[in-house]
Amino acid sequence: MQPLAELGAGTVTALVPDTLVDLLGRCLALRYAGRPIETSVQGVPLRAVVDGVRIRRDRAHLRARVRLNDLDWDDRRIDSLTVTAHGLRIVPGLSTRISAARLDVQGIAPITVVLDWFNSLDTPWRLSHGDDIRADHRRRSVSALVDGAVVDDVAYVELLRLRCYGLLVPVVAARRVPLPPLPAGICKVHAARRGDDVLFGFEIADVAGVLPFGDRPRR
Repeated sequence: MQPLAELGAGTVTALVPDTLVDLLGRCLALRYAGRPIETSVQGVPLRAVVDGVRIRRDRAHLRARVRLNDLDWDDRRIDSLTVTAHGLRIVPGLSTRISAARLDVQGIAPITVVLDWFNSLDTPWRLSHGDDIRADHRRRSVSALVDGAVVDDVAYVELLRLRCYGLLVPVVAARRVPLPPLPAGICKVHAARRGDDVLFGFEIADVAGVLPFGDRPRR
């Protein structure tokens, strides 16, 4: 009986009435929208508030979009996060199993959170934020005003002004730094600064998990 219950498995999904797909989305939205959730990412607790849930048919599969607000991941705040699941499969039950061919993740985080995370790493530089982003070497009298962005897993770091032992030094062209392999199959990373925020996004392929529909969601 289980294969008959799988929603999202190609031909099976094509035979599911649109009204049932719409009802599934409405039930999820009614159950979780506006409620806090708790889970873990890479073994680190994550808390957030569900802002909205939407499920619709995408040809022979399902596509789901979940919007989260006020995320707290390891005491780091993320203002909002939108996760879109492509090629979604759902196996209903008390512990409903879900899987997706790909996740698209888009989010907004305060730049101070990003800089605090960077400063927690073992690097010779310490970053601070005012009108610009300032980088100070931890052991040498070297400082710089910097800006940067990430495009398709490559970080571009631009030196706007550089001082070495109090003397201005001619700046060089933007440096291109490929990102190292990231956990959980994260790829196609992009990020850009907009005022006091950082807009970021990435993709994750072949994900699976469990939704404990048999449990009452926490308030």
